[in-house]
Amino acid sequence: MRPSQKFNLHPSTHSAKDLETKTFDVICIGSGWAGRQLAAQVCKAGFTALVVEKELFGGDCPFWACVPSKVLLRSQDALDAANAVGGAKERILDAKVDANGVFARRDVITANKDDTQLLVPMTEATGATLVRGQAKLADVKNVQIAPFEGEPVEVEARLAVAICSGSEAVIPDGVKAADPWTPRDATSADYVPEKLIIMGAGAVGCEMATAYAGFGSKVTLISSSGSLLPSIDSEAGTIVRKSLEERGVVVKLATKVTKATRTDYGVEAVLSTGEKLSASELLVASGRKATLDFGLEKLGLSSHGTHIPVNESLCVKTFDGNDWLYAVGDVNGKAPFTHSASRIAGNAIIAKARGQTPSNITLTLGDRKAIPQVTFTSPIVASVGLTRKAAATKGIQVRQITAPAKTIGGILHSDTIADGWAQWLVDEEERLVGATIVGTDAADLIHASTVAIVGGMKLEQMVHAVPCFPTMSEVYLGLLEAAGY
Repeated sequence: MRPSQKFNLHPSTHSAKDLETKTFDVICIGSGWAGRQLAAQVCKAGFTALVVEKELFGGDCPFWACVPSKVLLRSQDALDAANAVGGAKERILDAKVDANGVFARRDVITANKDDTQLLVPMTEATGATLVRGQAKLADVKNVQIAPFEGEPVEVEARLAVAICSGSEAVIPDGVKAADPWTPRDATSADYVPEKLIIMGAGAVGCEMATAYAGFGSKVTLISSSGSLLPSIDSEAGTIVRKSLEERGVVVKLATKVTKATRTDYGVEAVLSTGEKLSASELLVASGRKATLDFGLEKLGLSSHGTHIPVNESLCVKTFDGNDWLYAVGDVNGKAPFTHSASRIAGNAIIAKARGQTPSNITLTLGDRKAIPQVTFTSPIVASVGLTRKAAATKGIQVRQITAPAKTIGGILHSDTIADGWAQWLVDEEERLVGATIVGTDAADLIHASTVAIVGGMKLEQMVHAVPCFPTMSEVYLGLLEAAGY
């Protein structure tokens, strides 16, 4: 049994048969960040909302993804930080984390996959109604909920239905026979594989390589592209690769796993190079697809594509021609970062219900130009806006400015801090359009660049924003000096 399969995903609470009403203003299918935030937003505006969830309330983030993955990484990060400061490192007896201690801390923070401990009361406190079951679109504004026991129940939305179902891991046909780990298994495991092969060198693959190498697993990281973290600037991937290799991770670039099988001792994988690898487990972190099993065909939509097409307000064009169906988050492929996407749809729904013009109130997908992302490897990689590759694709001429991410504040922070790397991209008007920071505290440092991009700031303005001394934020002085200011 894989680690993720030992948990009960269908608790008996919140049955559809217990619903006191069958009509709500908004119905959200999926209780991840997008669904919860959208429901909370419409409830705050004075409307009613129903959230339908087929697994645990909260979605992937609190139980399988963002939260547990960062817990797995944090202990080694803290130990490394202490081991890099004289006066602290002398007290450290072992530079390796205790994996069992990390797993125990994760279980506490994730409430041992019990959604009634935090996620249910937190969501209900917003005014939303929760129900468990598999949702299907039955008709215009009508949703059928199939409980895990009992007969289906049909509910109706007065204003809108929002599909906020997220995405799921894709397992290539060639490796299914190995019964591989998905990211859920990697974040919920309670043991450390002696040898671990990881397919995919995006954020999930690199983070899990960092975590499991810290636990003592012999990790082989396989990237089908020529670099790690291919969606970010190539220099960031190069720095992360060097760090992983220093931790004992074997990195194979421009390589694929073409076939994998389960053996008496674990798994055996065949690579595109012809090489064969044996390991205790194989983790597939090479891609995800939108979860679209909601009867979209009844509305003239396809559930076989990768995403649901939407307009700038995340509204779906249906056969009846009315604006009532929305696709929020991973399912639309257009604005997958749910911390902004739910507000876009929520503002549109509320504006229409109040007879207002949505264009005057709705956040649009233009906000995507400054949505930051962070990969919690060691060192941390944070980026926002355009990369050099993305700028070239858009035909935008940019000037690259780079500087070490090592500062006086950093030297005080750590005796062995690496130089790191910081990059700005500015357009022909010297306006900031992209930023990448690799190094200690990069996750917190990136926000200043995010604000600058949102505000359309030029370097001549940014030179007046003086960072505190001595802090890690002095990296911005280095970038301004490198830019000639």
